[in-house]
Amino acid sequence: MTNLTRRSALAALAALAATPAFANHPGENLDARMMEMEDYFQLIDEQSAPAFELQDAQGKLVRLSDFNDKIVVLYFIYAGCTDVCPLHTQKIAQIQSAINEGPMKDVVQFIAITTDPANDTAEILQAYPEIHGLDTENWVFLTTTAEQSEDATRLLAREYGLEFTMTEDADMMMHAAVTHVIDIGGRFAGKFHGMNFKNVNLILYVSELINNTQHRQRERGWLDWLTGAFR
Repeated sequence: MTNLTRRSALAALAALAATPAFANHPGENLDARMMEMEDYFQLIDEQSAPAFELQDAQGKLVRLSDFNDKIVVLYFIYAGCTDVCPLHTQKIAQIQSAINEGPMKDVVQFIAITTDPANDTAEILQAYPEIHGLDTENWVFLTTTAEQSEDATRLLAREYGLEFTMTEDADMMMHAAVTHVIDIGGRFAGKFHGMNFKNVNLILYVSELINNTQHRQRERGWLDWLTGAFR
C-alpha cells in the first residue's frame, strides 16, 4: 500500500469516527450506514457462518471456531486462477496492509480457501503469500484434509453462496469474487461483492464490528459491577 493510500484510509477512519452516525457507538446503525455507503455490501446477519475443518500448508488442522475471538475476513480462490483470483488477492493484501498498521491486526484474521486442492499443493500454498504480499501473521491459506473429498471446499463455497464451476476442459473454474466478513463470536455479518467496493469501507466495517463488541463487553462489565454492588 502506498503512503498516500494509507493516509487516505486512516483519514477516512478518523473522519467516520467524527460523524454523528458513527460517533461514540454506532450500534444497530452500523449495517444500515454501511448499506448506504457501499453499493457492493450485502448484509447477512446470520447467527453463525458455515463451519469448516481444513488444514494449512503445514498440515495443521484449522477450524473456523479457532477464530471466535477475532473478526474473520474469508474468501475462496485457487492458485491456478489467472484472472479474478490474483486481483482479489491483491485487494485483500491492500486491506490487510491497512488493518495491520494498527491494533486491529491482533483482532482480524484473513483466511483464503482453495477450491482446487488437487493442484494447490502444500508447496504452492506456502509460496503464495510471499508472491502476493500477504502477512502470514494473520493470513492463512487452507485446503482439504486427506480424508476429505476433492470437491469439499467447492461445496463449502456453495454453503457461503458462491459457485465454482469447472469449464469444459476442466482446467479453469468460473466464479465470482466475494469477501465474507464473520463477526467476533462467529456471527456471519456481511459480504462485499466483486472488486469495485472501496477498501476503506470494509476496513471501517471491521473496525466498527470490533467497537461494537468492546462496547457490549463494557456494558456487561458495568452491569456485573452494578448487580454485585446491590447484592
